[in-house]
Formats: sequence, structure tokens, C-alpha cells
Amino acid sequence: MRFTKLMTNSLIAATTMTALSLPAFAQDAFDSTAATGNQTNNTGNYTGAQSQQGGMASAPMLQGATNGTIGPQGGDATVIQGVNTAGTVRVNNLANLEALLNIIANGMEILGIAWGGPTMIMGFMHMAAGTQDAMKRVLWGAAGVTGGLATPGCINWLVASARDANLFS
Repeated sequence: MRFTKLMTNSLIAATTMTALSLPAFAQDAFDSTAATGNQTNNTGNYTGAQSQQGGMASAPMLQGATNGTIGPQGGDATVIQGVNTAGTVRVNNLANLEALLNIIANGMEILGIAWGGPTMIMGFMHMAAGTQDAMKRVLWGAAGVTGGLATPGCINWLVASARDANLFS
């Protein structure tokens, strides 16, 4: 009984996924040939993005790469393959480094709070029980929370100082 129900649900799911992945074959509700006056061979099976070329119509001329006005160009610019400009494109490597350091800083903040908070609470619980090293746990927990909260600010300060000192140019 369970196997049959499982197979039925799997079949329904597979049918639904297949139906959702089929193309829509949308019809042109605005009749794209009516505006041009070309009414020959109009079957109505064209979407708005498609056009009918009648007779000896020529295709548009293709344009090559154009000179873009993208940032400063020179000896410090990085060339990227596949970009459709004839010149060079400047890559902001500092932004990539800063994003990575922010991810690391936020992870350190989470770890510092996640480890320091429970350690400090356990220290307070041991302090109530009268254990010898209870104060040590409280201090270690407070240091973990403080270090976790201070890490993003310190990393941002270092990155801003390096940027202001022009170390990444």
C-alpha cells in the first residue's frame, strides 16, 4: 500500500516537472505583420520577438567591438578575455579583497560570540557553585565576546588605512 502511494506521488511529481519544463509556444496577440502591411503567409504562430522577412530582405550589418570609455587605461589596467570592448577594463581588486575580508571578519564575530557567550555563562554558573577556576572562565568568555565584536571594526580600519595610503594602486 505504501509503495503504491509512493509510486503514485513520484509519477505525479515527474509529470508535473515535465509539464513545467515544456516551452509555452506563445501566440502573437498583436499580429506583428499587420503593422508592416505584409499579410502573406501569416499563420499567427509568431511571438512578438520574431519577425517575418519577406523576399530578398538583407540582414543588418554586424558591428565589431567598440572603444569603450571604461575607467583609466594604461600600464596598471588588467585585460579580461571575452569583454566586448576594444580597449582594456580596469578590475577593482581591492573590492574583491575587501569582500573576502568582510566575510572572514563576520565569521570571526559569530564564532567569538558563539564561543564566548556560553563560556562566560558557564563561568557564572561555576562561580555560583563555588569552583576555583570560575573567574577564569568568565574572563575567557568576556575576551571571546569582545574579540568577536572588535574583529570587523579592526579589519575595516586596516583596509581603510591601506586604501588611504594608496597601497593597492
